[in-house]
Amino acid sequence: MLKGKLVKLRHQSFDDQAILAGFLNQEHVMELRSSELPRFSYKEDLEKKYKERFEKHDDNDYHLTIETLDGKVIGSIGVMFVFWKNGFAYMYQLIGDKEYVEGGYREEAIELFTEFSFLEGNVRKLKVSVQENDQRSLEAFKSCGYELEVTHKEDVLCHGKYLDVYELAIFKDQFIAKRAAQ
Repeated sequence: MLKGKLVKLRHQSFDDQAILAGFLNQEHVMELRSSELPRFSYKEDLEKKYKERFEKHDDNDYHLTIETLDGKVIGSIGVMFVFWKNGFAYMYQLIGDKEYVEGGYREEAIELFTEFSFLEGNVRKLKVSVQENDQRSLEAFKSCGYELEVTHKEDVLCHGKYLDVYELAIFKDQFIAKRAAQ
């Protein structure tokens, strides 16, 4: 378990999945996600999907639950793809509980996860994609040292309008230098 001043990150459990899936079905979250993954609204479908994922165990992804210090699940963070040969991973983060979208919870989760990935996950670079309408996430990643690498113009359709998608990244040596300077 990784612990900060506001949040804890821990391995996801099967019991977390219904809460996390509930976050994915909220309108304020769905409009910020470019993924076309299906939204599961039935408990049986959720159980089947996550049981398969837990049984499969893939070395190219790992998922952690974000919770408050008192144990309330507020989101998730992880990597979906790790490219071991090239030393980089694509990460994601989600604060699904509206009560915690502000106040530094997202930033602390990103910091903790970035540190974990570089020191324990042995990657040299983390990448993340953020839609232009997700300013909170964009600012959170930038405040944690992530820098804009690529802008994918008009990449995602949202409410009848095509939005840009920003790809940000941070290198391990950048992160370590930033930490040493603090």
